[in-house]
Amino acid sequence: MPKIIAIGNMKGGVGKTTTAVNLAQHLGRKGKTLLLDADEELQCSVVWRDSGFDGWTFEARPFSGYEPADAEGVEYIIIDTKGNEQGHDLLSLAQQSDLLLIPTKADGLSATGLIRTLTPLLEAGVTNYRVVIVANTGGRGEELRDALAEQDVPVLTTIVRHSTAVGDAAERRVPLEGLKGNRYAKLLSLEYGSVMREVLASA
Repeated sequence: MPKIIAIGNMKGGVGKTTTAVNLAQHLGRKGKTLLLDADEELQCSVVWRDSGFDGWTFEARPFSGYEPADAEGVEYIIIDTKGNEQGHDLLSLAQQSDLLLIPTKADGLSATGLIRTLTPLLEAGVTNYRVVIVANTGGRGEELRDALAEQDVPVLTTIVRHSTAVGDAAERRVPLEGLKGNRYAKLLSLEYGSVMREVLASA
């Protein structure tokens, strides 16, 4: 059976698809990886992956129509959720996945959204989730990570920095490692590699 890693947050605009695509890119070097895009309207992950870049390591397809038989030989399944989920949606995702990864930014609005996201999980006693802080600027990410850890919220040690390289990669429809010659893209890719290692240790 493949390991299933769902990526979701009740708040949109927190780096969910960027995390899904680049995490899948790193996992694809570990074993056969399939990214399922649950956003039926935008299909951002599928569109991003469906480019002429020849260095992709994973396959992507819409979540709708997916059948368990499609996972034959697959070691890792990443689910890029539709965004703006309700609490019961995330709770169900956590219960049906090996790990629910919750990206968040360190700004005030995202932190407020994170509290709303975590509440149904905490109330249900769910523990198979991890928070990952992305688009970090200054020391805010470290402050949020330490505050979450003090409250016994499972948060990854790795923090992904803020960079315009994320937008460049999405615009060109390549993974961060595909932006050759961009030092910040390389650093970001290394950070997502570290996220992958922590995810595998937790899933």
